[in-house]
Amino acid sequence: MNWNEVFMETFKVSFSTILKLMIIMTPLLIGIECLRDMGWMEKLSGKLVKVTGIIRLPGEAALGLIAGYSVGMVMGSGIIIQMKEEVEMTKVQLNTLFIFIGICHAVVEETIIFEAVGAKGVFVLLSRILTSLLFGFLYVWITNYTGTSIKKSSEKERV
Repeated sequence: MNWNEVFMETFKVSFSTILKLMIIMTPLLIGIECLRDMGWMEKLSGKLVKVTGIIRLPGEAALGLIAGYSVGMVMGSGIIIQMKEEVEMTKVQLNTLFIFIGICHAVVEETIIFEAVGAKGVFVLLSRILTSLLFGFLYVWITNYTGTSIKKSSEKERV
């Protein structure tokens, strides 16, 4: 295989991946904007503020968690990056959010895949969710213990 073929194949695969991401992310972000314009995002954030408050995240972070848990890390990260521009979140809060999504992402589709190869779906699902909760709480506890508390963060730390 010569270098021209390698570069062409790399370009084709890269372009195909970017196109797939664009096809998925564009309607998803448009849908989120429509929900925001209709006031549903505020209602969802208000209802989930107790859940996200446990891990010291704002209610708006629930959207990023839901997206990451359901559609995957790449799509969830895209939504979080978009959300970060609109909601004031500290680095510690963003790190906490990404820890949860990094450990436990795309739970629906990956659980189905693991079940297809013979794993117990409930065990896979529960172990991933519990692991993400454990490490998320551990991260919040460590940042509070070391004085990098979410509530004590300065304006310089805001992203």
